[in-house]
This record gives sequence, structure tokens and C-alpha cells, in this order.
Amino acid sequence: MKKIGILTILAVVLVSMVLVFTGCGEEGAKGGNGIVGSWTYPNTTYTYIFNADGTGSYAGKDFTYELDGDKISILYDGNTDPFVSTYSIDGNKLNILDSLGNDTIYEKK
Repeated sequence: MKKIGILTILAVVLVSMVLVFTGCGEEGAKGGNGIVGSWTYPNTTYTYIFNADGTGSYAGKDFTYELDGDKISILYDGNTDPFVSTYSIDGNKLNILDSLGNDTIYEKK
């Protein structure tokens, strides 16, 4: 039960951050690095899907994304401000660090 509460809080933080930050494009995403593919939060159905063309989806919501160094900007359809975060990839692990200092580690499918 506690895990579900933490995931709910994480989802709220991610959505809130989308409303706080600005500026997104496709150019960085097209450079492609290891982020293209499906990344799932362990033992859940929460999955990020990053396509090579700079589009993707998460929890049934479509988005565009841009990569700039170790920063990722995700702009969900219908929003005007992207979620911007630091990310890193180590093998089959995608680590997203939010502005509150919380690490979320997804595993490549």
C-alpha cells in the first residue's frame, strides 16, 4: 500500500513539473541515444515509451521530448509547459532525477 502512495505522489510531482517549466522541441530527441525504447518502473505497469522521432507515451498520455546533454524535456499533449529533469542511462536502467532530488529508476523492457 505504501508503494502505491509513493507512486501516486511521484505521478503528481511529474505532472506538476510539466506545468512549471517551459521550452521544448524535437531536435534533441532526434539525436537519439540509448533512451529510445520502453522503460518500466519495476513491479508496476508504469512505462515510458520513447520513440526515435521525439514522441512517446506514459500512462496513456502522448508526449514529445527533447534531450540536451543530461536534461530531458517532456511535453505532454494538451500542456504548454514541459516537465524538465536530469536523466542518466546505465545499461538497462533509466534514472530520472526530479527537481526535488527524487530518483526514479526504470528498467528497459
